[in-house]
Formats: sequence, C-alpha cells, structure tokens
Amino acid sequence: MRANLSQFQNLTRLYKKHLFSSLALAAFFFVVVLCYFGLEYFLKTKKVPLVAIRSIVTSTINQKIGKAVDLGVVDFSIREGLILEDLVISREEDFSFNTNLLKVKRVTFHLSSLFSSIPQIDRIDFFSPQLTLNNDEALEKTLLEYFKSTKVKEVVFHDTRVSFKKEDMSVLEWKEGWDIRFLRKNGKIEVEYDNGIYWLPNATRVKGEGTLAEADANHFKFSLQWKNYPSEEAPLLVSYLFGSSIQSAVLSGNGSWERSEKGEDIIKGDVEFENSNFLISQLPGYVVNGLRFQEKFLFQDNKETRDYSSLDFQLKIEDEILKGKENLLKRKIDFKVDDLEPISSLFIDLATSEGLPLVGKARGSIEIDETGDKNKWFKVRGAIALEDLEWQSERFSFRNGVSQLNIAEGNTVSLTVKGEVFDKPANFDLSSNLEWSRSKKTDGTYYYPLNSKTKATLQIHELLAKNWAPMYDAWKKETLEDIKERQEKLIPEEYFYQKKIYKYFLEAMNFDLTLLVNHYFPYEGSASSGELKGSLTIKDGRWNTSLLLPKTGSKLGISSYFATKTPNFSFTLFLNEYPWNRPWTDVCGMNLLPESVNLDYSFASQGSDYYTLVKDSRINYTAKLERVKVVGKELWTKLNLPEKAIQDPITLEFTLDHYFDMDYMRNLSLTSASIDLKGYAQNKTGYFVYNVYGLIGEARGSWTFSEEENKRCQVK
Repeated sequence: MRANLSQFQNLTRLYKKHLFSSLALAAFFFVVVLCYFGLEYFLKTKKVPLVAIRSIVTSTINQKIGKAVDLGVVDFSIREGLILEDLVISREEDFSFNTNLLKVKRVTFHLSSLFSSIPQIDRIDFFSPQLTLNNDEALEKTLLEYFKSTKVKEVVFHDTRVSFKKEDMSVLEWKEGWDIRFLRKNGKIEVEYDNGIYWLPNATRVKGEGTLAEADANHFKFSLQWKNYPSEEAPLLVSYLFGSSIQSAVLSGNGSWERSEKGEDIIKGDVEFENSNFLISQLPGYVVNGLRFQEKFLFQDNKETRDYSSLDFQLKIEDEILKGKENLLKRKIDFKVDDLEPISSLFIDLATSEGLPLVGKARGSIEIDETGDKNKWFKVRGAIALEDLEWQSERFSFRNGVSQLNIAEGNTVSLTVKGEVFDKPANFDLSSNLEWSRSKKTDGTYYYPLNSKTKATLQIHELLAKNWAPMYDAWKKETLEDIKERQEKLIPEEYFYQKKIYKYFLEAMNFDLTLLVNHYFPYEGSASSGELKGSLTIKDGRWNTSLLLPKTGSKLGISSYFATKTPNFSFTLFLNEYPWNRPWTDVCGMNLLPESVNLDYSFASQGSDYYTLVKDSRINYTAKLERVKVVGKELWTKLNLPEKAIQDPITLEFTLDHYFDMDYMRNLSLTSASIDLKGYAQNKTGYFVYNVYGLIGEARGSWTFSEEENKRCQVK
C-alpha cells in the first residue's frame, strides 16, 4: 500500500512538472503572437500609411502608363508585406469600354526592412493575374523599363493567364495558369516559367528559363520545352513555326531564342506536330487531317531554314533575305516522298470526306529568286520527278504514270507525263516560258501576275466517251448546286476581270494545246469513230476549244471572250449519225433511247458565274433521233392507244428554242411503220405541254398532255 502511494506521488510530481512546462510554453507562444499582432497593428496604423499608399499606387499607374485604375482593399501584414486586392487596370483612360489590361486578384509587396526610414520592396507577388495585350509595343517597353528602374529583386506571377494579340491575330492565349518568376542576379534578370509539374504523363506542360541583360534589354537568351501543347493557345507562333496557317495541332519539343550584344538573333529548335489540321490554298475544298511530322528550324536575321520529316517524306525549305534598297527573297525547296499514299490519304475532300486517291513517289528541288526587276520579278530553276503514279477514283483513272518537270534558265519549262488513262496509253508534252511581273494593289500590297507562252500536246491511244461520263455528271451536279446557292442567297455577280484567276493567270496567258486520239469510241461495245482531233487556245483574253471526228464530221466548239466585266460564252455541237446508248430524255415516264443522233446545237450567253450564264442563255438546236426505242407505257395507256404502235423503232425530230425561262419546241415529228405524228410543245412553268396530231395505226386524232411532278403525266 505504501509502495503504491509513493508511486502515485512520483507520477503527480512528474505530471505537475510537464503541466507547468506546457503552460509556460503556451504562455510564451501567446506572448509572441500577441507581440506579433501588436507589432503588425502598430506598423499598420503608425508606420504604413495605407490610405496614402492607395493614392500613390493609382496615381503612379496613371502617370507611368496612362491607364485608369480600380483598387479594392489595401492591407498590410508582417509576413506578406503590403497587400493590394482586386487590382484592375483598364486598357483606356477610363472604364467606359469595359476592356481591361490587367486584372489581379491579389498583389503582395514584401518589404526588406520594417523599421528603416524608407522601406524597400524586395519581392512582388501577383496572384491569379489576367493580362491582355493588343498591339501594345510601347506599353510593353514602358513596363519593362519601369521594372528595371524599380530595382525590385524578384517578381513572381502565380497562376497567370495571358491573351496576347498583334493586329487582331492571336499570338498567345494561355488558358491554363502559368507561374513566371523574374529574379535579379549578377547584373542580369533571370526568368523561369512553367505551367505545372513537367514530368507528369499525358499532361500539357511547358517549362523554360532565360536571362536578360539588365543594362541592355536587347541582349537575352531564352529556352523553352513543351509537350502535348495545343496550337490554339499560341496560333500565330505555331503558324510561324510551321511556315503557314494551321488550324489545330498538338506540339512537343524544344526551342531557344538568343540575341547577341550586336543585336543578331538565333532561334532554333526541334518540334513534333501531332494530329495537325490545316488548309492548303493550292487545293481549295481540301483539308489536311491528322498529319504527324517533325520540324527542325533555324531562324537567323537574314535566313530561315525549316526541315520537315516523317516516315514517308522529307521537305527542306530555306529562305534567305538579300538586304539592299529593297529586300529580296531567295527560296530553295528540296523534297523527297517515298510513298504518296499515306500522305495523300490525309488530304480530305470537304464535300465527300474522302482522301486523295493518289499513289506514287516524288522527289525534286526548286529555287525561286526575286530579281528586283518588276517586269521579271521571279527567277525559277528546278526539277521534279514523279514515279509509279496512280489515281483511281469513280471519276478518273490514271496508272503507271511517270513525269519529269524541268525549269531551266530564263524560266523555260519542259514537262513530260506518260501513263495510262482509263487503262489506255497516253502521253503529254509541254514546253513553256514563264515571266512574273510585280503589281501593286489598292491596299498597298503586291501581287504577281503570270505572263506565259505555252505549247502542249496530248496523245491518247483510245478514248471511250462513257468513261468520262462520271466526271461530267459530277461537274453538272456541282454546277446545279452553285446555281441553287446563288439563287437562294442572292449572291451578287462578281466582275470576271476582277477575279484572282484572271488577274494572276489568264490576263497575259498564251496557251496552245493540240489533242490527238487514235481511236474514239462513243460507248463500250460501239464501233470506232476513227480519230479525234482537238485544240485548246487561250490568247489575248479569248478562249477557243474545238473537237473534230474527221470520219463523220461531228464536231464541238467552245469560245469565249473573258477580258471583260461579264464574259461572253458560246458553245456549238454538231453530231452526224453519232452512236448513242443513253436515254435521251424522259417524257411522262417514258424513256427515249435512240441508237444514233443528228444534232445541230448552239448555246450563247454572258456572265461571270454559272447562274448568270444559265439565266441569260439563248439555246437553239435541231435534233433528229433515229431508231428510238420507247421504255415505259404510262402515257400510251392514258391516251388509250395500242401498245404495239410503239414497238417499232421511231424517228423523232424537233427544233427547240430557249429564251430566258421559256422553251418552245416546234416542227415536232414522230414517224415509224405505224406512227405519223406532228406537233409542238412549250414550257413556261417548268413543265412541257405537248400538242400532237396525226395517225397512230389506223386511228387519226389529236392529243394534248403535260408533264407534272415526278415525271407523271396529265392528259387534257
């Protein structure tokens, strides 16, 4: 019992000892905290004039950069120093336009000494700043000079978002917060920046560092690393690296920018583009979708080198600027494509969502120099070779292609193409002389019209007209869609001689093409119509095309004078016993299938687009369809006529005149062993109304009928 009591007394003494120690420690901390808050209260009320500071901050910003300022709470703490909350700087001299240059949730100014007569700021922290710059070069210089003059040792931006534009084009659009740190050290300003932990997988990360000479802002060096970086956050910079406008891509790589004391710039790096999407001006209607490649770049004051590569191609572009009274560009392009198919499949047709069906190999080198002579502005030299070319689509077939393009001194061009068009041998040869002049637009920019003199020959061993029908049908469909769009949207007509295709290419074009087809077949299984000869000439603002079948005398002619506001256009077609195997037309559900056609057709109009050409067209033609078979009996049944009357081949003749939106058919004649009909027809509402009279079998009479929607027929 006594031993237990002694043990209890010892524990009580030990507990009291620890209790007194804890109470003493708590009292000490309480005194420290009390002194801390007391000192902070003293400094805030007696040492730091918060009201005056608010006035100083707003007036300084107004005087230094000439912008309106709105400031929330101004506070002070020993740990953080001077605190500004909800700082907003307008882009203008007031807030009437509601456009902000800088918006910061919290700014802290850490003081180097709390008791000196003139406290110095050694660090400034910006928390969640949002900075918007737009054509503010003077402001950027002012901010940099002000930062240098303040002698602040360190400035840190936490979770920063920046929108930076030049001439309404987005240079940077940082949607994710960045941390940026400026530190003065050994006469230099060191910069560090990142947007998070770099090594995290599948994360969009950027990090970098740099130095800026404090005595000379033009002497600096920066380096940058990035991975999985979306091009949308720096569209102008990414497009500059790529060398052309790019819609979207994901970038990984590194780069550096160094400017020497002499002001010489060196920008270099290595970047990988993934899932790149962009348009190509030379291929309107197509978009490159999902291209992956690498680029090594080196930019110097007077020279830029871009080296693109992937598993399938290599492309190198070198641009050099020759300094003088007027800066002149020298460009050299070298490329090699081992397989066109993986690349061409990424060229997506916006209308069909299909890739280019192009296969083959390509290699070449082109040099383009600006001469300074406005009448002979470009000097071009080079060679391009294509092998194993193949294009297979529903509209066109070309395979076993080989091509060689050479451009020699004096811009003399020679081109040869050999291959099989729709599985038949074909050769194309061209020689040309090219000259580009330089002209100034009304807005002060330049364009380069081409003056060309070209002679070409195209020889095809066999040509089957039916093979070209899908291309014609596609052109017809696109034409009708264009006409419909112009009607619905009331798109105004554009003067042709103001269009780029005229000003850049056609205005000074001299082109002469000779065509020879050894054997021409109207359709598969038909007899040969012999040779087909043709020509295409473009000269002095005129276009003339002619095709001739010497064996039968059938011929086609197209002519136009396009060097005017609204070009005139004429089309003539003469067919003499031309073999035919397609439905000629559909009348009230009856297809008319002639075996041969005699036709004398003329079309004349004027306009700068398809809609105007059709609206103002004048069409006249006389047709004679021989050995016509009739498929479909609806009309015959409604007229209560014997079906056997249309079993014999029919000869159909008529003359048609089209003016504006109306058609007039005259001299209509249908004859066969059992039919002898005459008549006429007219179309004023979009549907023909026919009037015929004569003998069908042993019955004589007259009949009137009209077409309705869906090719149905109404007997009157």
